[in-house]
Amino acid sequence: MARCRSNALSRSSPFLLWLSLALYGAQSRPLTILQPQQLMEAGSNLGPGAAQELEAQLEKNPEDLAARAKLIGYYYYQWMQPGEAAAKAGRRKHILWLIEHHPDSPILNLAEVPIEDTGNSLADPEGYKQARQLWLSQMEARKSDAYTLANLAKFFQMTDKNLAESALLQAKALQPQNAQWDWQLGYLYGMGVLGVDALGLNGQPTSVDPIAASGPFAVKSRKALAESRSPTMLAIAAQILWRYGTMLAPTATGKLDWLDESAKLIQQAKMAEPNNPAWPQFLAQIAAYRQQVVSPAPKLVK
Repeated sequence: MARCRSNALSRSSPFLLWLSLALYGAQSRPLTILQPQQLMEAGSNLGPGAAQELEAQLEKNPEDLAARAKLIGYYYYQWMQPGEAAAKAGRRKHILWLIEHHPDSPILNLAEVPIEDTGNSLADPEGYKQARQLWLSQMEARKSDAYTLANLAKFFQMTDKNLAESALLQAKALQPQNAQWDWQLGYLYGMGVLGVDALGLNGQPTSVDPIAASGPFAVKSRKALAESRSPTMLAIAAQILWRYGTMLAPTATGKLDWLDESAKLIQQAKMAEPNNPAWPQFLAQIAAYRQQVVSPAPKLVK
């Protein structure tokens, strides 16, 4: 059975998408993420014959990045057609090639690209090991390339949050006015506080490590957020705690705790940027959700 497609932009809540546009703005990157995402989705519809044709095409022209993006999509979503082992090997080959030859490519920033060592049907410990070695080499060789660093951070945002943070801080030092880095740091710190270590195809957490939630990176994340004066970082982290914290919390008390933490971060953002109209809207939505938790609607009696 093939995996279900999930457009990267549809994985966020509507408010998070709105907030992203309001705070983050347009990236300066010449190639947007939409084109590679469309290629990846085109790959998800390929059959085995068409995939083999693209593989042959790449033998003649290794620089055909559109063909590589389609094949990564094919192996990710249609992995049962070539078989699990063949899909892992094919996917690994194209991702490793991109890391080695085009580490700044927007293709590497897509959710379908990170190789994980455990946790799902395409987990590939050997591929993960090779990818990590390549990324560490690129982090040193291209330490002045912010978009290579961004791709590295995206690749390791679940499997090695400390490495992802180092890359983002390095990118922020290169481009201190680019809000993308605070956006990604807010996401990383929010996930770090929750202890999330794996995401599903819909972008929602599929695995939470209770030890990590109270571990060193979670402590570091809380400290970074407490000291932050970046409205972007605080807002994204607040949204993560609100959306996923309440989803993961097993009790109403737990949900309320995450809502309170989220509201606290927004109050902090409001102090840093008091004239932004986003904050009252955000706080109003948190208050409305809090009321639903405190006084849930009565169940209909059949």
